[in-house]
Amino acid sequence: MERAILQTLCYHDIFDYPLTLEEIHRFLIGKKASLKKIQLTIRHSPYAICQQGFYFLSGREKIVAIRKRREKYSRKKFLIAKKATRFLRLIPTIKMIAITGALAVNNVKEEDDIDFLIVASKNRLWLTRIQAVLLIELFASRPQLDKGRLQDTICLNIFLDENYLQMPKEKQNLFVAHELVQMKLLWQKDNVYQKILKENQWVKKFLPNWKD
Repeated sequence: MERAILQTLCYHDIFDYPLTLEEIHRFLIGKKASLKKIQLTIRHSPYAICQQGFYFLSGREKIVAIRKRREKYSRKKFLIAKKATRFLRLIPTIKMIAITGALAVNNVKEEDDIDFLIVASKNRLWLTRIQAVLLIELFASRPQLDKGRLQDTICLNIFLDENYLQMPKEKQNLFVAHELVQMKLLWQKDNVYQKILKENQWVKKFLPNWKD
């Protein structure tokens, strides 16, 4: 149990992201456990420090302030994402729009872009992709230049066909598992979001405490 907790804290430390006790439970890597069991184990761990309700590795106190600062940036970017969604919903072959990546867990840097996952109607993936890219270019993307960097741009980085919602075997890994369970739904038709979760139950191999 202690090793699983340490692995979980180490993974999220890569992203400068301390965890609440509930988040450790939900994203515990590779081991099924109750919240109470985790709480009892982490209490005696020499590796885990708790500050302001967040757990992190010893010596990494600064990431608590980083998480809080990034939450402020995330609120602004969520508003931009919702605006982009209003445009994308005009495309009739789009069945679902969700946020992935750092913004899905309120952990973006100020200069980060905004990652979207889009599900297209069956056999309409490429048509949907072309239309979505053009629409974002024309209406929804409003990049701001900040010290030579583009920020707040919409990145349409994942497209799925509604008939092929399961991630391929070569992409069934810990990182993609987190991407799926952490994504934030913005809009959907025909319960596609629930279908994605059902088709990707393999994520529980990596995150067995996660519940859809």
